[in-house]
This record gives sequence, structure tokens and C-alpha cells, in this order.
Amino acid sequence: MQLNIKKCKSITFSRRQSNVCFEYSINGTSIDQVSSMNGVIVDKKLTFSDHISAITAKAFSVLGFVRRNSQSFQDVYTLKAVYCSFVRSVLEYAACVLSPHHTSWSLRIERVQVTSVERPHQSSGL
Repeated sequence: MQLNIKKCKSITFSRRQSNVCFEYSINGTSIDQVSSMNGVIVDKKLTFSDHISAITAKAFSVLGFVRRNSQSFQDVYTLKAVYCSFVRSVLEYAACVLSPHHTSWSLRIERVQVTSVERPHQSSGL
């Protein structure tokens, strides 16, 4: 089996205060160092705070897109399907890895969900 060196990345975790910078190479080709793997952003302390900030920002952006383009929708089930397809999928990506155990992380994610629920009630006059 051949190793595709262009697709190889390295990520370093350490308990040291200073950054640990190693230069890895395979067959003389340097390997890039990254801070995220498969779309999950981690910092050197292995917290997911940056990842949760990124996914909530993206979810709010997608929610704005959904709101602008679904203003004429009257059926609640259609709105739910659109929400689950576009917004919820962003929030649930890599959820098994995150498992937000800090209350502030859970509240940031729930804020997106609460904001999305407010819209159907406002349009129907409830």
C-alpha cells in the first residue's frame, strides 16, 4: 500500500507551557502541521471551545440563510425538515467527540436551537 505524502498531516499535543514544534518528514518531504482533524478544531489543551465557537457561528449563518429563504413556508413540518437538514446537521457534526461537559458550551449550542424555534412562532402569531 502506497502512502500519499501530500495528504499526511501532523498534530501535536503537549502539557508544556511553550509550544512544541517538531518538523516531521517522510522521505525528505515535510509534513504540514494542523490544528484541526476532520473538521474538529482542537487546541493544545484538547478543549473544544474553538470548535464550538466555529460551529455555532456557522450554524447561525446557515440559520440566517434558511430564514431568508423560507419566509413563505407555512407548514411547520417543512420548516422542521429544512432546519434538521441544514442547521442541525452543522451542530451535530462530531457531537460524539465533543460531548460538551461545560455548561457554557451547551448553552452556546442551545442558543442556536432556541433562536431557530422563535421564528415559526413569530410568523404564526403565537
